[in-house]
Amino acid sequence: MKKKVILSGGLKEMVTYCTAIYEVDKDVDIEYLTNIVSKSPIFENKSFYTNVLGTVQRTTITRNTYLFVKGNIITLQIRYDILKVVDIKLTEKDDEWIKNDVESLLKHFELLVTPFDEGKDE
Repeated sequence: MKKKVILSGGLKEMVTYCTAIYEVDKDVDIEYLTNIVSKSPIFENKSFYTNVLGTVQRTTITRNTYLFVKGNIITLQIRYDILKVVDIKLTEKDDEWIKNDVESLLKHFELLVTPFDEGKDE
């Protein structure tokens, strides 16, 4: 499997984009893969909240995931929107959290795309 991943945006832009393109050895079962991603609790479109302790201040991070398949090319796109409810200074911790979430999602997705390496006994 070949892959290319681009992550762009960040705290200054208040949005982070991820595009991951995979080329697998054979055509993909589009219905199966789309069904898994659309119904998965891991890839679901979701909002996350970060609270400042002892206050009602909160930041919302919304994640949207989309999947496109054509032949043996699979494209996964993820968008994180950062919505500040009140003036909270965003930190590198928030940015790092998004990067870690992307990394985790890609690991799970790659397992779905190539569940077993060809020629290896597990």
